Amino acid sequence: MTTRTSTPEKPGDDQTLDPVAHTRTESKASPPKASAKKGWLSNLKAFWVGLEIDAPTLLMMAKGGLPPTIALSMYQADAVATIYSTLGYLVAIVSILGFAIMPRAKFIQTLLFNLISLSLGAAVALLVICCTVSARQHTTVTSSPSGVQSPSPGATLVTYNSSASAVCAIWLFVQIYAINAAKAKFPQLMFPAIMYSIFVIVTCTYAIQFPTMTAGISFVKRLLETFLTGLAIATGVSFVILPVTCRKIVFKEFEGYIGALQGGLKAHQKYLSSLQDPEVFGQAVTIQDDGKGTQEAFAVKAAIGGILGLHGKLQADLPFAKREIALGKLDASDLKKMNKLFRAVMLPTVGMGAIIDIFQRIAVLHGWTKNFVSEGMSLERQKSRQKTLQEWSDNIKSLNPSFESIIEGTMEGLEHVALQLQFKKALKPKKGQKMNSPNSAEDLEAGADSTKPGSKGFAEHLRSKVEAFNGGKQQALREWCTRHGIDLSPDFFDHPLDAKYTESTAMKEEDYETHQQNQRQLYLLLYMEFLLHSIGLAVLDFVDFADECVENGRLSKNKLLVPGAKQMRKWWASLWKEDDGSPEDGRGMGDLNDGTSRVDMGQSFRIAKDPEHLPPQNMLEKLGDGVRKVPGFFRSRESAFGFRVACATMSIAILAFLHDTQQFFTVNRLMWAMIMIAISMSPTAGQSLFSFVLRILGTIIAMIIAFLIYYIPDGKTPGIIVLLWFFASIGWYIPLKKPQFAIIGMISIVTMTLIIGYELEVRKIGVALATSNGQRYLPITTLGPYRLATVAGGLFVAFIWTIIPYPISEHSELRQHTGRALYLLANYYSIVHETVQARVRNEEGDPEVHGTPGNQLLKCRIKVFSKMVLMVTSLKTFANYLHWEIPIGGRFPKKQYNDLIVSTECIFQYISLIGYASTRFVGQDESQSQWTADLCRLMKSINSTSHEITSLLSLLSASVTNGQPLPPYLSAPAPYGLSTKLEALDRDILSVRHIAEPGYTAFAVMQISARCITVELENLLRAVKEIVGELDFSFHVVSTADSSASSFSETTLNSQSGKNKHD
Repeated sequence: MTTRTSTPEKPGDDQTLDPVAHTRTESKASPPKASAKKGWLSNLKAFWVGLEIDAPTLLMMAKGGLPPTIALSMYQADAVATIYSTLGYLVAIVSILGFAIMPRAKFIQTLLFNLISLSLGAAVALLVICCTVSARQHTTVTSSPSGVQSPSPGATLVTYNSSASAVCAIWLFVQIYAINAAKAKFPQLMFPAIMYSIFVIVTCTYAIQFPTMTAGISFVKRLLETFLTGLAIATGVSFVILPVTCRKIVFKEFEGYIGALQGGLKAHQKYLSSLQDPEVFGQAVTIQDDGKGTQEAFAVKAAIGGILGLHGKLQADLPFAKREIALGKLDASDLKKMNKLFRAVMLPTVGMGAIIDIFQRIAVLHGWTKNFVSEGMSLERQKSRQKTLQEWSDNIKSLNPSFESIIEGTMEGLEHVALQLQFKKALKPKKGQKMNSPNSAEDLEAGADSTKPGSKGFAEHLRSKVEAFNGGKQQALREWCTRHGIDLSPDFFDHPLDAKYTESTAMKEEDYETHQQNQRQLYLLLYMEFLLHSIGLAVLDFVDFADECVENGRLSKNKLLVPGAKQMRKWWASLWKEDDGSPEDGRGMGDLNDGTSRVDMGQSFRIAKDPEHLPPQNMLEKLGDGVRKVPGFFRSRESAFGFRVACATMSIAILAFLHDTQQFFTVNRLMWAMIMIAISMSPTAGQSLFSFVLRILGTIIAMIIAFLIYYIPDGKTPGIIVLLWFFASIGWYIPLKKPQFAIIGMISIVTMTLIIGYELEVRKIGVALATSNGQRYLPITTLGPYRLATVAGGLFVAFIWTIIPYPISEHSELRQHTGRALYLLANYYSIVHETVQARVRNEEGDPEVHGTPGNQLLKCRIKVFSKMVLMVTSLKTFANYLHWEIPIGGRFPKKQYNDLIVSTECIFQYISLIGYASTRFVGQDESQSQWTADLCRLMKSINSTSHEITSLLSLLSASVTNGQPLPPYLSAPAPYGLSTKLEALDRDILSVRHIAEPGYTAFAVMQISARCITVELENLLRAVKEIVGELDFSFHVVSTADSSASSFSETTLNSQSGKNKHD
């Protein structure tokens, strides 16, 4: 399947940030007469860009339309029509559900499940027919004619039998319940479950008409051949027509990842450059009424969102690429290494975006709203604000040259990686240009070429830039010290421990608040420097890896790549897991589809505890635990979903099992209403009226398109088949580009094929044979509305059963997922905290060595990190989807949930930065040992605050998940004041003398991140209180009749309330 990243934006292209920007600029410079035309063209271009249709997408759409086209073309042959008879159109339907556009590894896995489900379905179908025939044979009551013809041409007709109908109905209910419960438990079984459901529905509705097992076996055999033929067509198209491997998808995502990182770095570059202007910086530290910042800030946020979304998709696709058998150059270990390197670049790049939020917090701290700045500030506060703006403007100006250099270098480094790993093709030299020229000027040019991306000497060139960035940092820090009255000696940074520096009188006499303000300013400068330097180092590591791949010949030729035993074991284990992702050697973490929201960490390195049972001690108790899983399954959410689908299916199927309505069911093709229930119902579909209306609308459009397909070529079969391919290909746009509406696209394609397929079937085999199964012939003008009515009826019944007996709403799904995200965040914070503790105590060990504490924590950290990225992306998708929902009753608290999602994402990023920055405390040399030892002593005492944060996140998760009020007087942990406690150990420990310490910048990043986490926790707590409330029975008596009594009561209650708060 193609992705949106198949044509990533080139670095330096401004359209990566605003695809319409160029057209707007050009239209302003155009003559007045052409402005209207330019505006129309720009709008058309913007619409086309918004569709995100590129060449690979068009090819995949064309590929998706081929299976039903091939199936119906095949059916025009007499030999094929003879074999499939009245089931010819079903071959086309199954070929669509085969999903031939999936990448190869995913397709093979789905095909394997499809074959297993069909084989199982055929076996169970024979059992159903056997039971039905036996029930008929053992019934002695005289049966009455059913009036329904045989589903199999030439088979003997039978009369209606209530016992046979009852047996079929029971079997249908049980099978629909079981397969849909499994589909809810294992999302990877969606298409196999749909296949099985269709097979069961067709079999059980016709099984009541079989007089003997011979007729039943013949029908099941023909039905199984029909399904297998449809899957065979889909398999042939998948493997032969534009074959796409998961590796190709992942490499396209790698290419897009590089483009996204370059776009993010360019956005950061523009944003930092804009802050040199005090007026622009003034906008950055002003609270905007509309919630929007500057254009540069918006571009940074958009770029970060794209990077995180792409990273999440990569984590979902990477396991399949590592397991795939293919011809290629880089094996699974190389893909794993590249993913690690991408993550190392991504973390600090995303962390740089936090600067925007930090500047906004400065505005909140000073109360600098837009109206207050323009109207309500006193002269003294205006001067103070102007001084702050000027200071920051000077800070950015002093750092900007080194910032520009390192950003340009890292962007070139990413380009070098793309060229070396063959994601991009190098530009060919111009005609007439010689590789080795004796001309001195050309020699200089050749020397310059050796530092260009893709050249052998580029790594050293980038390394020199990264080292030079450190020198630029020293100059910027020297200028900062000068502006604040600190005079550093010329050799200060060469010998910081014994070098001399002097402080001005004002600096020595500054009050505590000013000292804290200057310290925060220094920390923020070091924060930006640390992250940019980290980006440079990460890109340099990536460049070294790419050069190594070229030098050792791994990229010189293709080889057969076969997954090892470890990958195959992981694949086999993943088949039976609730999420079909890669465990990444980690423990089972929470998932969007988990009903328990359990993340096994800490004590759960062992088996998770059951609050109602102690661990089994003997074989009998272990057997009892296995028995308890049976009732546990029946009370699960998956079981409830299976029961809903079974009830929805039986609401229509009951007509097939009653004497008076059996003929009505068959003649009016109500079986397809049941099939639409099987296709459309999903565990998270919800009660969205918007979704239901869209599905009906898609069906209506499909019917209209079917008319166009038939009448445009004047009913000629070749023209009909060509137009069917064209419109079916267009229908695949929705599953490709709008996966949240994939079911709607599938329903439209199936409905269209259903109408056209039946018309071509009747034309081929004749009306007499087409009506031999009991269905009356209808011309296409009548068949279209009939199909629309049956499909719409099935969708309506499915919609009703998402509400009855209680609704499965997007609201409740979003609430549940938000609660799970908070719990997962609590575990992530705990993991990172333990990682930091292990590093500062020097107890981590080598993370690459199996069995060390660092290795165990690394596995869990990567697992939870990947889960969090996917979960945040999913939460955003849910939240955006709610904008289209028609509210029933009170409005949904969208703002509060959006605030929860934003705060969750911010805390997640800050926690990641803390873990990332703490790597600087590993392997310190002797000159920094005392500073590191002091820091380690302090870090041992911060467990209480850390555990308070973990406990708070767990409490918030429980309240949101269960919808229960928060405990009374709950508050966010106060900032720990790490700087203050460090200075209590040693007044000189955070002085200017130590700003050259490598760990000092890492400490600054951790300090800023920890403070930001505290602020976001307050926002998180506030939003949760607004959603679920607080368990608080305090009240105030206010009486105008008796003020003294009122005062006494209020005073008493307030004092008691305050006492309780302290308690």
